[in-house]
Amino acid sequence: MKKVMSIVLILALLFTFGCQSGPKAPQEEVGDLKETMEQIVKDAGFPEMLEDGYFLDELDQEEAGFLIGAESLDGKIAEAYGLQPMINVNPFAMGIFRVAEGGDAVAFAKELKEKADLRKWICVEAETMAAASKADAVFFVMGSQDEVTKLLEASGFTPVA
Repeated sequence: MKKVMSIVLILALLFTFGCQSGPKAPQEEVGDLKETMEQIVKDAGFPEMLEDGYFLDELDQEEAGFLIGAESLDGKIAEAYGLQPMINVNPFAMGIFRVAEGGDAVAFAKELKEKADLRKWICVEAETMAAASKADAVFFVMGSQDEVTKLLEASGFTPVA
């Protein structure tokens, strides 16, 4: 009986320690936000978005809300950049945000996704949107299915549900 009990205890210990995942590797930090945005656009195959006809500007808290069509944002940002067409016949907006110190990037990404308005433009509507996080940064894009899919994949950020 002692042998059986010993074997059961040993197996229980093996399963307990064997099933635990090791420490999570820290996510790679996102460097310069403007450069990161430019690289994402190039890697996605949309270099024309970095030429005439688009604005790539630094955003403050209020402008970040306007980018996604929200009246306000609760999450605080340390810095942000937005990319939009000059003339909004193409319903597209893209932003990259660094959350303020102590902020939660995943929670901020979820807030962007919840508050974003695909109909923020007068006569057109974006097909879809995505929000994703990586370390202390958040990536957001809304536009055509093709644009959103390619830009999200090129970003290397983890999408939020």
